[in-house]
Amino acid sequence: MKKRLSKKDWQIIRLLKENARMSDAEIGRRIGLSKSAVRWRRINLQKNGCLFISAYLRFDKLGYNYAFILIKLKPEIPKEQIVEFEKKLMENENTFEVYEIWGDYDILVGMFGEDISDLRKRVAEIVQGERCIHEYKVLFGVKTLKGLEVPFKDALTDL
Repeated sequence: MKKRLSKKDWQIIRLLKENARMSDAEIGRRIGLSKSAVRWRRINLQKNGCLFISAYLRFDKLGYNYAFILIKLKPEIPKEQIVEFEKKLMENENTFEVYEIWGDYDILVGMFGEDISDLRKRVAEIVQGERCIHEYKVLFGVKTLKGLEVPFKDALTDL
């Protein structure tokens, strides 16, 4: 069953995207709700797994290299083996995103490394010898313009 968000829930989420440290009182003032009403909605969004408040690292700003790996799985691989591979991806300390996707590829993975050599090594550790992979493609990141729905307007100044 799909979870639908109310207009007020979306307003809370948008404000938290602007500033994840914004107080419930400030959010309430901006959207016309009491502090306790905002708190109740925010906590429910978090409990239901709809809202996670986290830090977003800008690898390009930090001087790290990053890449996205598109992975096509072999169609005959059992689901259990795919789940184990996905767990391996999720547990890797240099993986920052893992998505199941639909289209020409099945999984999208974001990875980072200290430098290009380190990143290549880490990508190879993930994909080489993995029996469930049919093929993969590595796309090296150059500049982050928007991440997790937050536009990085300062990235446009270099264009």
